[in-house]
Amino acid sequence: MSQEFIINRIKWDRIWISFYIDASDTSPLKNKPFSNKDFSVLLEDVKGAVSFTLKAGESENKFMLNITNPGNCEMLPAGVWKLAVYDKEEHRLGEITKSSICNSNIHDIKKYNREFIYFHRERAYRVQFSTRNGFKIKTSDVTREDMDSRKKLFSKIRRTKNNFAKSILRTIYNTEFLIFHRKPLNKYSGSVKKNQRGSMHDKSLFIRNIQQIRNPHILLMSDQSEEMGSNMAALKKALIREGYTPEEALRAVTTKHYNILHWIKTLKRIAWADFIFLDDHSQTTDWLTIKGAVITQLWHAGAGFKSTGYSRFGMPASPAPKSGHRQYNYGIAGSKKIRHFFSEVWGINDEMVLPTGMPRLDEYLDPEYMKKTKEKLLKDYPILCKPSNDKDLKKRDNIILFAPTYRGENKRHAYYPYDRMDMDRLYKLCEATDSVIIFKMHPFVEEPVPIPEEYKDRMIDLVKYPNINDLFYITDLLITDYSSNIYEFSLMKKPMLFYAFDIDEYTKERGFHRDYRTNVPGKIVETFDDLINAINTKDFEYKKVEEYIENNFEFTDTHACDRIIDWIIRGKCPN
Repeated sequence: MSQEFIINRIKWDRIWISFYIDASDTSPLKNKPFSNKDFSVLLEDVKGAVSFTLKAGESENKFMLNITNPGNCEMLPAGVWKLAVYDKEEHRLGEITKSSICNSNIHDIKKYNREFIYFHRERAYRVQFSTRNGFKIKTSDVTREDMDSRKKLFSKIRRTKNNFAKSILRTIYNTEFLIFHRKPLNKYSGSVKKNQRGSMHDKSLFIRNIQQIRNPHILLMSDQSEEMGSNMAALKKALIREGYTPEEALRAVTTKHYNILHWIKTLKRIAWADFIFLDDHSQTTDWLTIKGAVITQLWHAGAGFKSTGYSRFGMPASPAPKSGHRQYNYGIAGSKKIRHFFSEVWGINDEMVLPTGMPRLDEYLDPEYMKKTKEKLLKDYPILCKPSNDKDLKKRDNIILFAPTYRGENKRHAYYPYDRMDMDRLYKLCEATDSVIIFKMHPFVEEPVPIPEEYKDRMIDLVKYPNINDLFYITDLLITDYSSNIYEFSLMKKPMLFYAFDIDEYTKERGFHRDYRTNVPGKIVETFDDLINAINTKDFEYKKVEEYIENNFEFTDTHACDRIIDWIIRGKCPN
């Protein structure tokens, strides 16, 4: 006998819809606790062809749906959907009906409708609710009709031009794939589409087949910079040490133009590869379907807070429903406890994010490297040393590192509001506390720090220093905001301050993929006065650092690269 269930509450959190569900008054289950430990809720296509299991929330009657990845590593498909409740034995108990909605405290169901605008504001992904003929959710992906005719014309011209160029490059790639990629060992050597239930069976067979290749072709690829990032550089050293010979394809496609010969060479390397490692979002993979290669994302953000990728879908500069992120076979993270943040960003499933740790930590945690780096920093930058006539250089007792993230949509529009810093008061603070301040702005910020000449005995701009992690060794206090640099710094077990003067604005425009105020490993200050006062009184809320380390690190050793090679390339990943 079918039972009725009530939705007591619906709540949106960016890309997540939460449904709070209980049994109706007429249900035999009414007097029993309704728990997501004993029941599951499925989102079912009204045609009965597709279904997705909702994720259990932190409260017992909470069930959550991610519209950018309900479990298939794709957007929730366009269609009409209903919710059904199942028991542990997968028996269908009933569904949410029109009468159930009327009995709940939800009156105006349309207020939960959402529109996610993307692709230069030309398209919209819509989620709409209805109680007509029962509770239903309608999803659609449409062209927006409110664009003026001039924008439509320019958009059409731009698309036509871009699509023509991309079609030529795809043809080149497909030809090179046929010529240069080694022949498949079995039918799973090509790209395999995941089925609608999110099963990864075929994909797993494909990966295992690639992992059986002796002397695999490995490509280290970046579309963000012609210089290799720290994670990729660390992995390259380990690969060479293990006898592999990785190729490189490092470009800055967002800021530089590359001729057709360059593209032919790059596409040949991609076609040749069995394993591809990326270090950030690759614009090339947005329009090029890569075949025959296992793709792994080595994203640099250890455990930041700012929302990015699909976690901010529908906001400016967010990815389209189909993007290169969907092609990842693996991503890496520092811990199982936080890998769901990474999978959300990339629109893939949690189990595809491996808790290997960050490759750059192998060098960062090496005692010998740490010792040599400290010595070199003190030798190269006398401002960091105690005034002394001795030949032995000794570090100052109070070195402050100011290292915030950038503001603005992307690399082209990046800036930092220097008017939020009072250089006069900072210098007086340095004098009073016998401190030195190092400024290390985000690499996207081109404007230099405005340090007055007369203050350069206690202030130094090291934006051109290549590796911020090196500076952590000699830092006594880190001042940041929403940056992921807290990840490595936390392992130094030193205090942090979070100068979040624009937290409300930043939350609205950029967003966070986890609660900022309750997760930062230090004290949040929202005014410059509070920043100065916290430093003077040493009010850093240091106890949060240990909690942060416990939640964000599965390993604190120097073997992250070894795990990546063993788990991904050699196929020796533990269950």
